[in-house]
Amino acid sequence: MAKTTHRRPAQRKAPRYDAVARACKVMAACAVLLLASTVAAFFIVWDVAKPQKGYDLGSIVQESGYDATKNTIDQGKFSATVLPETEDAGQEYIDTTLFLGDSNTARMYRMFDYCSYDNAIGSVGMSARSLQKYACVKFSGYGSYVTMPQAVALMQPRRVIVTFGTNDLDPNYSAASFAESYRAGLQAIADAYPAADIIVNAIPPLGRSHSNASLTQSQVDEYNKAIVEMCDANGWKFLNSAEVLKDAATGYAKEGYVESSDGIHLTRAAMDALFTYIRTHSYVTEDTRPALTAVPKHTDDKDAVTYATPVVEATPAASEEPDSEDSEDSEPSPTPTATATPAPTATPTPTPAPDSTSAPTPEVSSEPASSEPASSEAAAEPTPTPETAQPPADTPQE
Repeated sequence: MAKTTHRRPAQRKAPRYDAVARACKVMAACAVLLLASTVAAFFIVWDVAKPQKGYDLGSIVQESGYDATKNTIDQGKFSATVLPETEDAGQEYIDTTLFLGDSNTARMYRMFDYCSYDNAIGSVGMSARSLQKYACVKFSGYGSYVTMPQAVALMQPRRVIVTFGTNDLDPNYSAASFAESYRAGLQAIADAYPAADIIVNAIPPLGRSHSNASLTQSQVDEYNKAIVEMCDANGWKFLNSAEVLKDAATGYAKEGYVESSDGIHLTRAAMDALFTYIRTHSYVTEDTRPALTAVPKHTDDKDAVTYATPVVEATPAASEEPDSEDSEDSEPSPTPTATATPAPTATPTPTPAPDSTSAPTPEVSSEPASSEPASSEAAAEPTPTPETAQPPADTPQE
């Protein structure tokens, strides 16, 4: 008789063990998510809190490994683009030129006396890629800031000399990307006021010792070479002023030509040399501007970067004439142009210089009033620290 085998039925795990196991898994998953969130939060906070390019970064660095023989500009190859030496064109040439740029341009008229609010616009910390859309120029009678291209159309100059690039310097921002963004801004100027001649000035050299380790003279040279190639391709002129500011032996800025506090901003001695170079490398063409209209008074500039230590020490400026009691809230009337030059009348009312100790942080500006020319959308200046695709604003830059 066969034996019957009885199997003991498998015991099922008690429900409480299943619940404990599930709870452990959930707790483990939560721990992993919490750790990941903590790490992510750390990097986000670190990125936001780190100094933005253009702000004072502290210690001075000593650059090394620079080869001054690389990325030189072939004057012969670009003879039709690089402005040659000419007779001194005099002060009239300066007065009929509108200077656009970053902090070094702002210093020309807010700190020194080489220009005035009538023929210069400078935004501290501004980069070339912001030229097209950053609204930073204020005019009497206009309710909001306008962009530099819009300002050119309002001021109607014979020519513009544009100097940007220091605030774009970044090891992750290629010369090709820089040149393309710069080209877009310059084209916006050409579109806004086609009658003005466009001259692009070289990025000034750095001192061997300078603040901000991400800036190098090697990249300055590389960018300048890209600028002259861009100008050649678009029919614009290139002002190679770096050749008068550089030490021929080292390739860096000449001794005494940049501030010892940052090794970036040009001193009065450098400005003297620069303006002599501008007058003796002039570009005078037939005046093809249409009939000039009244030029509104340029009264203020919005800076893209606020420095802990101001890089533009403004000299005291006379205040605007007070309004009469019955027109206390009205803006001064635009100053008509007396001659064929875009500058205001021979005795313009001095305009106040902005407070150098509290340069405004850029904010998105509204579009200029509908009566203003050009409707380029105003945009806030990107953070000075260049991103991989889009770099910065005037490192103690300009």
